[in-house]
Amino acid sequence: MQFKTLALGATLALIGAAASAETFSFEPQVLTPSTGSFSDVVLGSFTLTQASNVTGSVLAATTIGFEGGSTLPLQSVSFSFVGLNGHTDLDPSATGFSFANLAAGTYQLVASGSLSGAGIPNFAVLRTTATAVAASAVPEPASYALMLAGIAGLGFLARRRKA
Repeated sequence: MQFKTLALGATLALIGAAASAETFSFEPQVLTPSTGSFSDVVLGSFTLTQASNVTGSVLAATTIGFEGGSTLPLQSVSFSFVGLNGHTDLDPSATGFSFANLAAGTYQLVASGSLSGAGIPNFAVLRTTATAVAASAVPEPASYALMLAGIAGLGFLARRRKA
């Protein structure tokens, strides 16, 4: 019975090492490009303490609201790029981003695109969020061999105590 408890404990310990998520929220960015397009605008930066998978999105506000209920329309935003320069974005949508197995370090999110429409000329507000989930480590074969040897040793001891 004790062996089953130990085996269950080892299994739970392995499951307990599952990834934890960290969410990054960035201050809204106000864009005021001199023309109707923008390039490599820094949306924010974040720091990873371990290898992680990062996903997120960027939303553009369509209006600005004021006290009393009045609003002003903003130009619509078309993104040509949102992500980390030099890293392959796994999300095919223009407003989302997804990166697998980023190493620990500091990263800057950037965006490029254009403004259009009848709103306030050359003015946009962008809101960005990102979630980092620790990338699961792949154990080495030696780790599995050591774990199996330990379980076999526990089984041997449990069987010997019975006799």
